[in-house]
Amino acid sequence: MHTTLSIPIDISFLLTLDLEQGTLHELQRDMRREARRTLLAALRAGIARIEKALLAAPVLCPSCAKPMRSKGRTVRRIVTVFGSLELARAGYRCARCRTIRRPLDEWIGVLAGTEYTAAVREQALYLSADLPYERAADVLRHVGGIGISGRQIQRLLEAEATHIEAAIHGVRRKGEAPLRRRFRRAGRRGDTAGAERIQQLRHLKTSGRWDEYWSRRFRQEAAATPPVATSADALEPAV
Repeated sequence: MHTTLSIPIDISFLLTLDLEQGTLHELQRDMRREARRTLLAALRAGIARIEKALLAAPVLCPSCAKPMRSKGRTVRRIVTVFGSLELARAGYRCARCRTIRRPLDEWIGVLAGTEYTAAVREQALYLSADLPYERAADVLRHVGGIGISGRQIQRLLEAEATHIEAAIHGVRRKGEAPLRRRFRRAGRRGDTAGAERIQQLRHLKTSGRWDEYWSRRFRQEAAATPPVATSADALEPAV
């Protein structure tokens, strides 16, 4: 049975413009900046409503099916397409087996080891298929307002490479040239593992299966998020 939740999103902001000195460029720049802030605030409010709905019923232990006790909230940072969010998520502990659950983490589906949502990773890798990592990071910061470094984008591709290779079956398109020029500038050969990952990323991007691939990855990531926290998570300080 599917449960639906209606989330009212109110997006509005006020801009002040000097008619004598102001320009269309400034109006667009200020509007984009305020729109990002407003969308981020709306996303935060929407997530709060979702967590409230998730906690409306007793949180049960996945091991012994008993109601769990609240253990306060802990802060987690995630990077979304609208910017960075710090979320104070409710945690629950089983008194019998000491299992830890955080229902909001389970719903969000961001896997351990990364703070970047799948939507951010999709945008970063789309750019890095054609741009050096640092240039891709610069575009994300300037156009999307997403703070990320070139090295972080490289790590994201390394983590995603196995899934991309499986999606394209490791086949290089006919006539596809190696990336010698791009990698030679960084003092590396064009036949390295890093260059191969870029070639596979380009192949996926030009195959017409990019949207299909990421739609599947979003679902896989949500399904793979473990409902039980590790023992290290149990040591997080509550807020």
